[in-house]
Amino acid sequence: MMRSLEKALFIIETMATKREWTLKDLSATCSIPKGTLQRILRTLEELGYVRQLERGGAYALTLKFHTLGRQIVSHNNLVPLLQPILGSLRDKVNETVNLSILSDMDMVVIHKITSRHALQMDSIIGTSFPAYISASGKAFLAFLPEEDLRNFIKDLRRSDAEINSEKINLIYKDLEEVRERGVGMDFEELFKGIRCIAAPVFDNAGEIAATISCSVPTVRLDMSLSQKLVREIPLAAAEASKLLEAPARAFTLDIDALAQTLAVP
Repeated sequence: MMRSLEKALFIIETMATKREWTLKDLSATCSIPKGTLQRILRTLEELGYVRQLERGGAYALTLKFHTLGRQIVSHNNLVPLLQPILGSLRDKVNETVNLSILSDMDMVVIHKITSRHALQMDSIIGTSFPAYISASGKAFLAFLPEEDLRNFIKDLRRSDAEINSEKINLIYKDLEEVRERGVGMDFEELFKGIRCIAAPVFDNAGEIAATISCSVPTVRLDMSLSQKLVREIPLAAAEASKLLEAPARAFTLDIDALAQTLAVP
């Protein structure tokens, strides 16, 4: 029993090093016979921890690991470390502030501080939403390593038949703009009546670690609030990155022009 558990955990840890594995490659990497490996993968699949991308195809880990990990995340250093910054941002803009990370194809909210408005975005910690159409997702995807972004796009096309070459080109164009200005935005693409702006948080290796965002009911987005959001959210994200000892980054952000785009006439 202990030997089987050891093998299963080793397989899981190995699979976590990349998005998907053929049975042949996983068998060779783990030095486990295909027959034994298939039995373990079948058990993990039945339990919901592994999925086969298509019949006879490659295997990948599922989001169930993240469901378990959310409880760990709540105790992770990232949340308590950034809590004062998130709280300060909420106080400045009086809008709900979210801290999110990428998990597979989705962004997952790992912490939030709600606004004092009666009308607000109703989300809970652990809420997930498609990365490619959300402000947080755009801010995260834009700074992924090139290979990781290519794999994400590959998985996106495979999971959604409506994602054609034209839409992929638009996604890449949007992400390029995010890299230049340092913020991601969505204009009711994710939720009707809600607009969102997000900025990236980097770790000490200079890699994307999380995003800080505000989702705001469109009816409240006048020019004054839009300017405040465009100014304060990137500042909070930069402060968080500095706290994580990330290398300095410079972005070209025209606050008034971007606020004009975000604001409702």
